Formats: sequence, C-alpha cells, structure tokens
Amino acid sequence: MGVISTQRGSRPAATHEGGLPVSLGVGSAAAPKRKWSNLMPFFVALVVIAEIAFLGKLDIGNNAGLVDSWADLFARTPLTHEVAVPAAESGDLGLLSCEEWLEREDAIEYSRDFDKEPVLEWKSCSVGCQFGFNPAKKPDAAFGLAHQSGTASVLRSMESAQYYAENNLAHARRRGYDIVMTTSLSSDVPVGYFSWAEYDIMAPVQPKTETALAAAFISNCGARNFRLQALEALESANLKIDSYGGCHRNRDGKGSIPVVVGAPNIEEYAPAPGSILHIKELTDVESVAKRMKYLADNPEAYNQSLRWKYEGPSDSFKALVDMAAVHSSCRLCIHLATMIREKEEMNQGVKKRPCKCTRGEGVVYHLYVRERGRFNMESIFVR
Repeated sequence: MGVISTQRGSRPAATHEGGLPVSLGVGSAAAPKRKWSNLMPFFVALVVIAEIAFLGKLDIGNNAGLVDSWADLFARTPLTHEVAVPAAESGDLGLLSCEEWLEREDAIEYSRDFDKEPVLEWKSCSVGCQFGFNPAKKPDAAFGLAHQSGTASVLRSMESAQYYAENNLAHARRRGYDIVMTTSLSSDVPVGYFSWAEYDIMAPVQPKTETALAAAFISNCGARNFRLQALEALESANLKIDSYGGCHRNRDGKGSIPVVVGAPNIEEYAPAPGSILHIKELTDVESVAKRMKYLADNPEAYNQSLRWKYEGPSDSFKALVDMAAVHSSCRLCIHLATMIREKEEMNQGVKKRPCKCTRGEGVVYHLYVRERGRFNMESIFVR
C-alpha cells in the first residue's frame, strides 16, 4: 500500500525505485504534526486488526472441539442416520452412512463373473450354469471319478445307501467324490422325491368311498427292510388294505393318511403331528393297527389327521418339498460356484473386511444372506 505525502513545497518530489515519494525539502514547523496526525488513523486501524486476529486465533484454538461439533451437527442434520466416517477409512469421500460404508468395505470383488463365465445354460438358474462338453475349456465338475485335476467329482443318485453302499456319504468321500447328491439330507446337494408341481399335495380331501382302512404302495418286493412283512402283519390283524404297488397288488387308486416304514426322524418332517402312522419296528405293527381301526371308526379323529391340508403343513415339511422348487442341477451349479468363491475368500491376499460399524452409542452389524435356491448374497443390517 502506497502513502502519498501531503506537504507542499516548491520542489518536486523525488521517488525511490519502490515508487514511494520522498520529500527533499524542509517545510514549516507544523508540517511534521500534520504528517503524524494524518498517519494516526492508519496506525490505530493496524493495531485493531492485529488484536482481532490474535483473539480470533486464540478463541478458535481453545474451542476447536466446539467448532467441530457445530460442523458435524450442521452436516448431519439433513440425514439423522448418517455418520461421519474417519478420513483413514473413507479417504475424502465425506459423509457416508454406516450401511454405505459397510457395503463398500465389507465386500470382495471376485475374479470370476459367472454371468460371463458360467459354471459349466440352465436358463432358470440364479447363477450362470451350463451342462455339456466343451473341449476348449476345463469343466468345473463332472459326474463320476477319475477326472483331471481341478475338476470336482460328482456322485448323483436317488437310490438308498442301504441298497447301494457307494451312496453312503462317508463312503463316497473316501472314494474321492467332492460333491455328493443323494436323497440324504446330509448330502451336499440333497435330491428329494417330493415336489409341489409333480404331486398335488395340497388338494382338498375327497369324501371317503372305499371300505379299506389303508392303501399300500410297494413295488420292490426284495427290499432290505421289513416293510413287506409289516404289510403282511397288518393284513393278519384283520385290516383290509388296498395294495397298489407291484407287491400284494389288489387295487388301483390312491390313499390319504400314510403308514410309513422310513427314517427314524421321519416324523420331524411330517406335514403335522399325527398326520402319519410310523412303524419304527416290526413290533409296532400291533399298535399302529389299533390306531388305524380307531381312525376308521372315528371320522372326527380321522379328519383331524388331515387338518394340515386346510391349515397348511409344517415348516419342516415345506422346507423338504421346497428343495424341488429349484432343480437339483441348478443347485449343483450354485454349490459349485459357492465353493469357488469360498476358496477365493480364504486367499491370504483378500483384504480384512469389517462386519460392523460403530458411531457414538450405535453399532450397525453387516450380514450377507441369500434365499435357498439363490446364488447372489443380499446385505442385511442389524442395529
């Protein structure tokens, strides 16, 4: 800032290189007083400005926390559930909600896109899935043993392990199978007989017109269990049984309340309590026969056994039948794709991922879930 002299003289003013005029003459005695009086307002202004700057700096230094809290308050007011993510975690992205931050940090960019590189096209499958032979590409899996390295061996059968020991899960593992698909719920990809589409399970109950107390469906007369003996024992107990299978066949048609010889835990998957009659051992035939006669003589009790057709079956029964909603071939592809991604997730090079976000007194937990029969995971946040 330049300051121009106001003194009057006969000589012109000379200037230095900086352009500040300098007086070369000597004025009257009042000239210095007028000079200082003219400069006084500038000195006062400079002192005031310096004091304000000093006090302002001191005030901000002593109240930095308060200033920061005001800034956070104004930044958070529009979205009450948002939190400020520390710079070390978020870089310069500014404000993110816990959900947004977890979605970004608790994630993996997988190296394989199954839409572009399908597992082996199962058009209705939730993951790219292709069955067939491609000599230019090594398959992810193949049915049977003795395949090339990196190709999973798959055992697929709907026969009971009681008749075919090779279908036993532990036995199949020892033989070298990576994936087992059998009717056992313990197998990697269970393959069930039940299906909502194939069997009209929820059809309304039809009026009973037959005189027989039960119906039998047995076609393997050489089965390695006692079901045929149980049928003969029931008939020996003076129970009229219509047999529709290949063994003791005497009728054509269908029945209502199942009498089963099955797995020890079969009642856990019954449509409802009391909806089936279970012969656990051959010695149970007598008690089951009495129950059948009781139901035949008491329509109310009989109908109670079928209430599930009106009120809906148990969750365990629905879960059992729901397996068939997604074809087992598709579920095999989902299982394979999941194995591939889990292997990638175990890689030491994968970054450590957070599973929760804490801000103040609130904690947001991040979970990945998926519906059965689906491949892609969905984010769930729990507070």
